[in-house]
Amino acid sequence: MGNEGIAQATILLVDDDPSTLLLASKPLQGQGYTVLQAPGSAEALKLYTEHPRPIHLVVTDIFLPPPGFQLSVEKNPYPRVNGLEMVDRLLEKKRDLRIILMSSTPGPDLQSRGLIREGLPFLKKPFTSEALLTLIRTTLAGPPATQGPAKHAASGQGEVEWVD
Repeated sequence: MGNEGIAQATILLVDDDPSTLLLASKPLQGQGYTVLQAPGSAEALKLYTEHPRPIHLVVTDIFLPPPGFQLSVEKNPYPRVNGLEMVDRLLEKKRDLRIILMSSTPGPDLQSRGLIREGLPFLKKPFTSEALLTLIRTTLAGPPATQGPAKHAASGQGEVEWVD
């Protein structure tokens, strides 16, 4: 068959909503995927860096919890940032990574605010197990994600948009 390798993929789910993590994890584990979970960007970046085996796909909510107290984002290797910025940080570390962005905010609204990236698959919440599994299979079979346009990281102004 040719699906054996894909079913062995490790998927990192990033969402601050425990029910979303549970709803996404169950069908993925049922299909034989290894599923890791993180409630925010800091945990996801740390897990991604320290996990002993490759992580093939990251499925992340775009709106992750804003930072509590944290030292400067530049100094902190695992800062709390929004999903899109977290994706950029992950892609800096590893090139052959696949990404799926998800949000309950409609795609056009995200696009108008610059929070959706051309070429990255988007999953609207709430989603069905079938929609999730189909998008994951398609994404794993496709090319790795590419990094977005260069950021002006030194400025520290207006790079992260937090929405409640």
